[in-house]
Amino acid sequence: MTMNCPQCSTLMVWLNGSIMHEQQINYYECRNCKIKLNTLSDGTYEITQQENEQRLE
Repeated sequence: MTMNCPQCSTLMVWLNGSIMHEQQINYYECRNCKIKLNTLSDGTYEITQQENEQRLE
């Protein structure tokens, strides 16, 4: 299972990865954008955690 980040297109890290079992929900993290998202079995996804933009001082 691979997933590219919807924001920066970087390959995301599969958090609950197991090639032995088909998962209903897959959890991914982008180490570049610092977002986490879930993909559902129908191919849709939802962003579950997004890092706040850093403030410029």
